[in-house]
Amino acid sequence: MTESGGIIDFNFAKLQSELGKASLDVGDIRERLNASARSFVEWLFSGRALITRGGHEARIGDVDGNVGTSLSIHLTGSNTGLWKDHATSESGDLITLYRMYMGYGESKDDFKQAIKEIAKDFLHDPIEVERPTFRPTPEMVIRSKKEKFGTKPRDDDVELGAPVATFKYFNTRGEITASVVRYEPDGTRASKTFRPFCYRDFDGKKRWAAGAPDIRPLYRLPEISLSGSVILVEGEGKADALARLGIEATSAMQGANAPIDKTDWSPLAGKRVTIWPDNDQPGFDYANTVAKRLLQLNCTVYGINPPADAPIAWDAADCIAEGRDPHELINAAVLYSGQDDIRTRVRIRIIDIDDLENLPAPQFLIDNVITEGGLSVLWGPPGAMKSFVALDMGLCVGTGYLWHGKTTRLGTVVYLAAEGAHGLGQRAVGWRNIRGKGLAKPKFKIIPHSIAMTGVDDLNALIEAILKLDELPILIIIDTLARTFGAGNENQQSDMNAYVNAADKLREATGAHVMIVHHSGVHEVNRERGSNVLRGAADTVIKVARKGNKIDIVNRAPAGKQKDFEEFDTVKLRAVIEHWQTGENGEVDHSTVILTLREDGDKEVDMDQEPKTETAQETKSRVTGKNQKLVLSALKASAEPLTATTLILRTGLDKNRMYEVLNDLVEKGLVACEDSADGNAALWNITDEGRDVL
Repeated sequence: MTESGGIIDFNFAKLQSELGKASLDVGDIRERLNASARSFVEWLFSGRALITRGGHEARIGDVDGNVGTSLSIHLTGSNTGLWKDHATSESGDLITLYRMYMGYGESKDDFKQAIKEIAKDFLHDPIEVERPTFRPTPEMVIRSKKEKFGTKPRDDDVELGAPVATFKYFNTRGEITASVVRYEPDGTRASKTFRPFCYRDFDGKKRWAAGAPDIRPLYRLPEISLSGSVILVEGEGKADALARLGIEATSAMQGANAPIDKTDWSPLAGKRVTIWPDNDQPGFDYANTVAKRLLQLNCTVYGINPPADAPIAWDAADCIAEGRDPHELINAAVLYSGQDDIRTRVRIRIIDIDDLENLPAPQFLIDNVITEGGLSVLWGPPGAMKSFVALDMGLCVGTGYLWHGKTTRLGTVVYLAAEGAHGLGQRAVGWRNIRGKGLAKPKFKIIPHSIAMTGVDDLNALIEAILKLDELPILIIIDTLARTFGAGNENQQSDMNAYVNAADKLREATGAHVMIVHHSGVHEVNRERGSNVLRGAADTVIKVARKGNKIDIVNRAPAGKQKDFEEFDTVKLRAVIEHWQTGENGEVDHSTVILTLREDGDKEVDMDQEPKTETAQETKSRVTGKNQKLVLSALKASAEPLTATTLILRTGLDKNRMYEVLNDLVEKGLVACEDSADGNAALWNITDEGRDVL
């Protein structure tokens, strides 16, 4: 390290003749070292460096060997052996990296010592190396850091992969204070994830570490400090896109999710600030909140209106990518008075008939099945396995995995399990062990209790909880309508209108597609239960029909509906009970998993596998535990179906345990559920298969 803070580039270091008699050939050492760059990195960092796909680059946290991905090292190509820390801007070659890792200075003696140690300890040259008694050997240093930092990359780094961009935050003196790293695990913008880093105090020593500063700085602080007019956007990449056009722009760390009270807004005091939010409800809400704070700093605040044809989440970077002129939108920004709404969104839009053909077409979450930001209904009679199908869809979207041959968009899914999460958990485990085996952890969140969608407090609490997630969902599944309807009557048009309005508010606030799982009527099995207001409002309606272990996903009218696209062909699935090992001692667990019945492109599924058949003994073995036998006995002894309340009274089980047992028995095909004649209660009945196991 030079006095000015720069790094000496030892690609131009002195050779043997210049270092003296005791020196080795530096050029030879460097050439051999670069030829074994990957092995050297794995040796030096004890395996905790992240080797990117293809083996072209290694990532580590810093020159001290902390886990992380800030420092990149070229392992192949013309730049082999060169590295750069994207957080601190330090750089050099492998010899420099070794020297800094060992804590050596930049003197000629320290450099020669590093060369000799590399030759002896890594390249295994037959030479002797003398060192002061107070200085630890390379083996001791590597072992000490191995114990301190570990022997593998962080799980989060492995899942996210190598960064695709690093955004650096500087103070007004030009010193780096923090950074935000962007990752795209599956190589698409839809999977983008951000991680902040900053200097933190460890035992009185400043060290680069994961996490945001306690007080977040504004992005591009040196530049915006000198400007009287600034554009505030949601994200560093958008600010950079505007800056490349000569427009001074900034962003708070974490964009629309930035904690207002933990951000230093003072550099904007007294300036003209134009807020350019993303075209979605979180963006508008953020703009309103920030605008109020900026007015307190004597700022003149304007808000930008998105174009009439802008899709959900459209932003400044999209504007530039599409070839639009951002100056036009900035010049047309609306002055904010501090009252009510910043008016960043035109609530009434009037467009010319010639512009209709230019409106963007909806994009699919599941190809030809459900669209981004839409509303769908997944319905069927009790026991049709609607929840299994909804869960299967959600987990495919949450992993970006094909949904039975149809492509999906990867994104976060929120599953509102209003009937409880006990059975859902086992099904999800089964899916991950069978259908999703080998895939990354699904982006899948669960709300394990019911809410009243038509209740203002419940709905607002739901929206608030979702907006606080690190990544907004692209799909929200409500399972079921009956358990989230509240006190209204499903058959009343006014009550169903209120429910649809609540679903629309949830869609607009989050930008997610909302899927509602719904029952058919007991006597009208050919249509969903209740008022037809829901069908009229839905973009997509899908029926789930089941016969034995065969399941049909039907979109054709009259059972289904596809508002803006051609109805998709019936998807034929099958329910299969799969087993998997849960522990080292051979313990086995099981669950029903939805698999593809016909050849439709999902190569990961065995298309020719026949549904499993069971012997009588195997069927009986599926009744495990006294509680299941207790419930089956009560149902078998009854001449008619029973409600859960009646079963609780007859068996002595508590409510939570009862529903857990019933769900498990339904999954095994031993119990069936149906609605009462008035539609106000669920009735449980034993199946013929259930009678046979007792």
